[in-house]
Amino acid sequence: MENVTGGANFWTYFGLTANLLFASRFVIQWYVSEKLKRSVIPVQFWYLSIAGSVMMLIYAIYIGKVPLILGFLFPTIIYIRNLMLIRKGRRESKLGVSETEQ
Repeated sequence: MENVTGGANFWTYFGLTANLLFASRFVIQWYVSEKLKRSVIPVQFWYLSIAGSVMMLIYAIYIGKVPLILGFLFPTIIYIRNLMLIRKGRRESKLGVSETEQ
């Protein structure tokens, strides 16, 4: 496999893997939604989002493209925050705390 400027190297494969990982989150979301017969965003979606976007951020830094760096930096923060909220919700539901009691 070659990139546009010549032969493939580690970074070509790294970028492709990152892109596939990032894109796989939609396959997972679709699969779980079909299985449950309703639209849902499973927790795996957020983990794949983080993994793929961090890898893409590393790749963007390596190739030195500021638009890509910014495009993967800020959403990663949102993905992490979503996981924090999910964990908080799970802890509260185990404790029997409702959102209206807070």
